[in-house]
Amino acid sequence: MRIRNDESGQALVLTALCMTILLGFTGLAVDVGMLFHAKRNMQIAADAAATAAAVDFLYNPNPSMTSAIAAGQKAAQDNGVINGSGGAVVTINMPPSVGPNAGASGFIEAIVTTPNPTIFMNAFSALFSKGASSFRSVTVAARAVASVTGGSTCLYLTDTSGTALQLGGTSAALNAPGCGVYVNSPDTQALVTNGTGSNVNVSYLDVVGSSTSTHMPAGTLLNAATRANPLDSLPNPSTCDTTDSSTGTVSSSTTISALGVNKVYCFVNTVTLPNGSAAALTLNGPGVFVFQNGVSIGSGTTLTTNNATIDISGGSFNQASNSTLQLSADANVNDTYNGIALMVPSSNTTYQPNPQNPNKNDLTLFGSGQSTLNGIIYAPSAELNLQDQGATSTISCGHDTSSNICTTVIVSSLRLSGTLNIANYNSGNPTTSPLRVVALVE
Repeated sequence: MRIRNDESGQALVLTALCMTILLGFTGLAVDVGMLFHAKRNMQIAADAAATAAAVDFLYNPNPSMTSAIAAGQKAAQDNGVINGSGGAVVTINMPPSVGPNAGASGFIEAIVTTPNPTIFMNAFSALFSKGASSFRSVTVAARAVASVTGGSTCLYLTDTSGTALQLGGTSAALNAPGCGVYVNSPDTQALVTNGTGSNVNVSYLDVVGSSTSTHMPAGTLLNAATRANPLDSLPNPSTCDTTDSSTGTVSSSTTISALGVNKVYCFVNTVTLPNGSAAALTLNGPGVFVFQNGVSIGSGTTLTTNNATIDISGGSFNQASNSTLQLSADANVNDTYNGIALMVPSSNTTYQPNPQNPNKNDLTLFGSGQSTLNGIIYAPSAELNLQDQGATSTISCGHDTSSNICTTVIVSSLRLSGTLNIANYNSGNPTTSPLRVVALVE
């Protein structure tokens, strides 16, 4: 009876049971911590794989994704995850298979999985499952998505001094709601707005310098960080595959075709479409048409390019009022001038001087003329002028003014007293624009 009522040793039993439970939770915490650590490493590998694959695809576009997949798997391997080794799997998809960008072109997905061994979970699983461990390892996965998309800036003003953006009068309006404007000049008068009627509707307006104007457009950031000219390394065609010394005055409907990607067709003479002649000059690409002594588009005439680049290597580019300009660049990543609709290289020292800024070339494209463009205007030493008070110039794409595929303008400066509407070429050509950028988005 005394033995039956003896409770000595009970605390020891309870302590042993509690210690077992505490050890179990401690082991679980250790295993979970190790799995979280593995998850973090997997995420690093997935981020690296997605970014590397996207960068490779940027420079080696191929529908089969062979090179991009290899680059992504190599980046994962450099971060400790070797595809096919120890059960690890590195999968590269374009477009992504899931998520908010599923099925969207220009996005590359990396999924990294690998089994990770457990210690305490394995032991407890074996103890309570009679040796059959179901938690010997746990598969850890991570996912990342990188985008290869067009940049968000559609107007670069490259000038390194003086006023680079001037909005004059009460009717000046710059509309680029889908993209931003970058002003490179560090001058204290880098941005000048005359009057309170100037209207700027852009995603952002970054100015390296400052301004003393009392009326600042919404979204203006003064003293912004500097950026490099995104096309600074673009070469000027140095050789002519075809030399045309017969075309000069074009007074009727004329069509000329280039020879193919990276082929150069050179006009030796000044090409003129006379006022009132109803002349129509059509230049078919792919290829580059080099005007060695300029081109003049007279009133009532039309200049059209299809999948081609115009390069004004000498002379001027003049577009008269009531003329029509329709430019469409070749969106081919294998073309050196991919995406470039109109180019005026800095080496063109014979270009028409700007009457208001003698140290700058004058690129008067619009005025009251009609312009439809699908491509980039690249004239880093020229000032783009829209001088007609009250005039409206809409740089649209093809003939669809509602399209968001249009142009990016890279010029030295912009003098605006009318209305200029710009849509972003980059956003409409996310996988081919030469101004594409790579960014992690998921």
